[in-house]
Amino acid sequence: MSDFDKHISDDDELLQQSQSVTTLSDTVAEPLNGLRIDQAVAGLFKDISRERAKKFIAVGAVWLNGVRTQIVSRTVNIGDTITVYIGRRGFDRYYEIDPANILYRDEWLIFYRKEPGVPTQGVVCDNYNNIFAGLQRHLKQHLAAAYLGMHQRLDLDTSGVVLFTLSPKVNRSIHYQFKDHRVKKIYRAFVAGNPGFSQKRIETFIYRHDGRYRCNNTGPGKQAVTQFCLLAAYDGCSLLEAQPETGRTHQLRLQLAHLGHPILGDRLYGGAKAQGPARTMLHAVSLTVIHPVTKKELTVEAPLFDDMLQLIHSTESGSPFLCSSTPVPEQKR
Repeated sequence: MSDFDKHISDDDELLQQSQSVTTLSDTVAEPLNGLRIDQAVAGLFKDISRERAKKFIAVGAVWLNGVRTQIVSRTVNIGDTITVYIGRRGFDRYYEIDPANILYRDEWLIFYRKEPGVPTQGVVCDNYNNIFAGLQRHLKQHLAAAYLGMHQRLDLDTSGVVLFTLSPKVNRSIHYQFKDHRVKKIYRAFVAGNPGFSQKRIETFIYRHDGRYRCNNTGPGKQAVTQFCLLAAYDGCSLLEAQPETGRTHQLRLQLAHLGHPILGDRLYGGAKAQGPARTMLHAVSLTVIHPVTKKELTVEAPLFDDMLQLIHSTESGSPFLCSSTPVPEQKR
């Protein structure tokens, strides 16, 4: 079991809100003792046939005693708790990575241009349709024992460059580069209004209260530091570059909302000011690390996706797009 399967991530919370995840849970009793888990699921939940149970297991929607299991032949015992999380798309397998979005690859590292609307890792109801699993499947087409290590993630709606390792031998180096904030990350963000600065270093504190992340100037919480730069100001919105010096959860989204200039499309933190685009207009445009083998600085850049390019073009042309509730077309996958 990976660390990512031990808990429901923040993206899972968003996914449950947006996809209305249905949770079915029950305890194994005597008649089901010793059966395969697909048989037990079908026996516990009347609306799930054995064939459907197999599909839910395959996609990663079935958990046994709080641990995801994707092994159909796994047997269950009296007292075991089986939980099925059913998302909006059920057991649909709709996502595969686009090889054209592999930005850089060598023997040790792989950088991928994450599409918006696709989780970086598995979520509670789905361990198939995500970047990590998609890259694993792609790599195993050429090498059955291919290794893939995860060291970062982007939020569900955030797009851009993400880094994975292809050998456990370099995990330690990459891990500590992220941990010690030695990885240089640059983002592009469309925000509501005009922040009124050309460059600004912002220091805040991020903490969790009542199940939500919050941001203020004095604490409590962990310090979050970001360098912001104004790239362009339009009528009603601005394009910023952001370079976070720390790596707190939802750091850029929280800080910009705290400043009164939330990222456009951010339904969680933006409120009415963020209305317009169908997703959070935040993109990880580049990532710089010290290559763990060559010891040379390596910078990988990810071009913007069509929805952000469309937003740039519409604002430059004076289009009333930002005042409209018309969603940006979903990026084709």
